[in-house]
Amino acid sequence: MAKAPKTPRRDRHKDGVTVEKLPSGNWRARVWDSVQRRYRDAVKPTKDEAERAGLDMAARFRLGQDSAERVTLERVWDSFSRERYGIAGEEADAIGSARRAREEAAKHGARLRVSWSTVHSMARVVALMRAAGAEDFKANSFRARIVSLFNGLELSRSKARDGRVAVSTKERMRSQVRALVNHAINAGWLITSPIAGMRVTGSRQQADTTREVFSLSEVRALVGLHRPSDPVWVHATLMLYAGLRDSEARAVSWLDYEPERRLLWVRKAKGGKARAVPVQPELADLLFEVSGLIGPTAAFPCIPSTPIARPTPGRSIPRYENWTKTLDDAGVPRTRGIDPLTNMDRTLCRHSCRHTYAAAMLSAGED
Repeated sequence: MAKAPKTPRRDRHKDGVTVEKLPSGNWRARVWDSVQRRYRDAVKPTKDEAERAGLDMAARFRLGQDSAERVTLERVWDSFSRERYGIAGEEADAIGSARRAREEAAKHGARLRVSWSTVHSMARVVALMRAAGAEDFKANSFRARIVSLFNGLELSRSKARDGRVAVSTKERMRSQVRALVNHAINAGWLITSPIAGMRVTGSRQQADTTREVFSLSEVRALVGLHRPSDPVWVHATLMLYAGLRDSEARAVSWLDYEPERRLLWVRKAKGGKARAVPVQPELADLLFEVSGLIGPTAAFPCIPSTPIARPTPGRSIPRYENWTKTLDDAGVPRTRGIDPLTNMDRTLCRHSCRHTYAAAMLSAGED
């Protein structure tokens, strides 16, 4: 038996302004823009305010004012800063341009909703957009100016022979530019993203120079230094024996180590996920020796929450020169020639210890 034809479903939003109550208690007005063929929303605390906002949107769409209105960087940045950070755009610019950004952020007190470094990083990107002339989000040249911005980036610390900025830096900056564009779209100022699908790196460009691993003889030379009182060497050994990341090896403390079960808990892992790492006998012996020298069982014991690789005067872990000097002392060459695809130096960095650990686990038959 043939089924009766279904009644065409009528979308109530296309009839004008629809106001509905959200689970949060606010009211949302939805308007269908027949010219641009997309929905627009406005969320207000009361029903009357939502109705007025919906009627205002519908009037602007019919008159074409929404598409004709200029969307400037200053307007978007000020609105973005007030919503995300709790301060005006000018105040955020002061944090970004100040030499002592921390002290400048302290002037704003409790109004600042995020860390000062977040505002400082975002304000520097906005300053670069101004310098590149990317002032109008609706201008035809906006995308081209953003691309030229990324092409003209300069290194703060040289890592590559050809002076390329790290891909991780470019991706972070692109996400910051995208955050401003999405804010303008959510505010109803833009129809679509002017940087949709934009790429800031080549398809074969590497994120970092971390693709090299230690050979067996180089691992023996690095471990053979045997410097349990040197925090830089202990830090490298933690990454090499336990497969820890640089930040994880710096944060792991004596409180996270269970010598009876031979477990090392990584509580500040990537993505906020804690995990337990089995400690090999060689690493357990090393940690016992380190504990007696600079750890909880030393002559002047530290508290259990002290990092295992505790920096000492003159042996700061973050200083890259201390890492390279350790490799030189072990007789391990840091450079491995030039990558033919990226024209970048193939070098051994701290993350190479983690890659070496992963390579050893794979060769042992682990998944």
